Order: sequence, then C-alpha cells, then structure tokens
Amino acid sequence: MSQRRTIQVAEDGGMSLPADIRRVLGLSGAGRIVLMQDEDGIHLTTAEDSLRRVRELAALFRRASGSVVDEFLAERRADNAED
Repeated sequence: MSQRRTIQVAEDGGMSLPADIRRVLGLSGAGRIVLMQDEDGIHLTTAEDSLRRVRELAALFRRASGSVVDEFLAERRADNAED
C-alpha cells in the first residue's frame, strides 16, 4: 500500500506522524522509530522491527553447533603450534 503524505516540519525539525501511520507502525503513545534513506527514498520502521530484521539476518550466519570464537581460537592455536 503506497501513500503520499505531506507533513509539516517545524523550524527545530520536529514533526508529528499522523495517527494512521502511527497505527501502522504499532505505536501508541511515545516510541522510537528508525528512519532509513536509500536510493528509493526514506523509510520508517520501529526500532523493535529494525532489531528483529537484524536478528533474522544474523540467524542466516549462525552455526548449528559450536562457537565461531572457539573455532577461531583453535585455528590460531594450531597456527602457533606449527611455528
């Protein structure tokens, strides 16, 4: 769903998000939003949703077992033992 909105920005940079946009973001009362700018424009999301997306991306690189740190240390120890 694409919408075009005009929002007044105060001299100090403050602005108010319309109620329907706050509802879409799941904001009731005060909250935090993340503003992202890319070549397609500016996007708003909640801080919680942004964190969820980061966790989903990180999960793609999580190993099923073992620790990346333990593996790294074992490799370093093996390298040092060879010297």
